[in-house]
Amino acid sequence: MARVKGETENDLQKLRFSSFYAFRPFLLTPTKGLTHTHGFYRFIKWFFPLGRWLYPKGFCTLQELGRAMIVVCSVGHASFNIEVKDIVQLAR
Repeated sequence: MARVKGETENDLQKLRFSSFYAFRPFLLTPTKGLTHTHGFYRFIKWFFPLGRWLYPKGFCTLQELGRAMIVVCSVGHASFNIEVKDIVQLAR
């Protein structure tokens, strides 16, 4: 899966867009109140606060991802690979 994602990102970069950003979230938690989410989240939602505390580089919320995407579209970003730590920072 990671190999295919990397190949796809490389192919997209070759298309010469004016800017290209690859967001790389690891584990997302949905926004409260969403009705169309995977049932998997019902079983792991308790783990998110603990996981974020233990491994902050791996966990972000869907809301943080959305905010980070808006910021990057508005002002850009120094790197085309945007990792979880960048997503959380941009969302602030």
